[in-house]
Amino acid sequence: MKWLLRIWLLGMGLVFLLGLLLMGLVFFVISMFRWALTGRRPNILVTLNGYKKWQTKAKTWAKPSRHAHGEIIDAEVKTVKEAPPPLPPIEKKGQGPS
Repeated sequence: MKWLLRIWLLGMGLVFLLGLLLMGLVFFVISMFRWALTGRRPNILVTLNGYKKWQTKAKTWAKPSRHAHGEIIDAEVKTVKEAPPPLPPIEKKGQGPS
């Protein structure tokens, strides 16, 4: 009986997956048909092209450093003040000092 349930769940999962793939294909065909009729590009293509442009701009902004990694360029020396004493522990209700 357990194997029958597993087979049924596997079948339902496959039906769900195939349904999602079919819906994606239908939306893709509709968007391509709309693109052919109206001349407007689908929103996903516009978004992906904007992302590609942003990536190419980001490559020019991110230039590698002249200095080796881990090398300290400049450091300012400061004296560290002594820390204040810690606060006493908070007693919770129902618990006395131990």
